[in-house]
Amino acid sequence: MRAIFFYIFFLVAFCSANAVNADLIRVRQLYYKASSNKADAEQLDKFLSSSPNLGGTLLSGYKGMCYMIKANHAWNPYNKLSYFVKGRDLLDEAIHKNPSNIELRFLRFCVQTNAPVFLAYSGQIDEDKAIMVKGYTQLKDEDLRQRIKNYLVTSKYCSATDKLMLK
Repeated sequence: MRAIFFYIFFLVAFCSANAVNADLIRVRQLYYKASSNKADAEQLDKFLSSSPNLGGTLLSGYKGMCYMIKANHAWNPYNKLSYFVKGRDLLDEAIHKNPSNIELRFLRFCVQTNAPVFLAYSGQIDEDKAIMVKGYTQLKDEDLRQRIKNYLVTSKYCSATDKLMLK
């Protein structure tokens, strides 16, 4: 009986881990497509609203990114700014709650390196880059490693030394 209990426990734990991973991969795929296509941005918003199986701070961070993507697709300047501010606040709060999360730092780095200057949202670029580069070698999530590497090697904010560390 005890063996059956442990078997069921490990099976449930394994299935839960795979569900988290599948939802996380899906969110990342939708996020990458959403920045260039309004329909994909709406699809990302719907998926995030369905409460995918992600950690609370990571889900909050991606919801923040979704708002900032909505700002990119909005035409009304007031809506653009309000979406951006709401998204920025969600992402920054998620990072405040979990400052060592490399994925959240990566998301903020992406936004800050692409945000227009007048939004004044570029103060943590060096801090986020340092945390990403330092933690890169310990990342076990191969999908995230590849996404970070692909972005940083083309970034003007990444030095030649930083790029060598990513190889």
